[in-house]
Amino acid sequence: MSATNPFSSAFELQRTMIDQSRRAAETGIDVQRAAVETWLGSFESAKSVQKNGVTLSKTAVEASLDGLKSVFPEESVAELEAAVDEQFEAVDEIHEDAWQSFLEGLDEAEATYDELSEMQLELLAESFDALEQMQSEAAETTEEAVESAEELAESA
Repeated sequence: MSATNPFSSAFELQRTMIDQSRRAAETGIDVQRAAVETWLGSFESAKSVQKNGVTLSKTAVEASLDGLKSVFPEESVAELEAAVDEQFEAVDEIHEDAWQSFLEGLDEAEATYDELSEMQLELLAESFDALEQMQSEAAETTEEAVESAEELAESA
């Protein structure tokens, strides 16, 4: 656009706003992705904490059983110890299976989320590209109109 075109600075400001809006939207999506990744990553720690809780419970029960040995015959406590050990083994197995299923489900959810985020970024890019194209065409049309008006004014 010519330097005397009063619309030049308005179109330049508009281009700047479009570019900043695009970058802000892309940054927003990146922040969402990072938050989801952090949230999903926290479940491995939760699994470990829960496993440690089960281990602590088992240790406490075993200590109680050791205390019972001083009061009751060791054979009767041994049966109870075997039953407790069997139950904790079952808990460990269920715990591992449940977490495995849960984490696999999270992996699938994360993959789906990644696909949706990519689609969102593509749609966003297409939308901003179309907006920039329309803005460019409007600026060009306006420049041509201003030039025509200037030529008419000079010839009059």
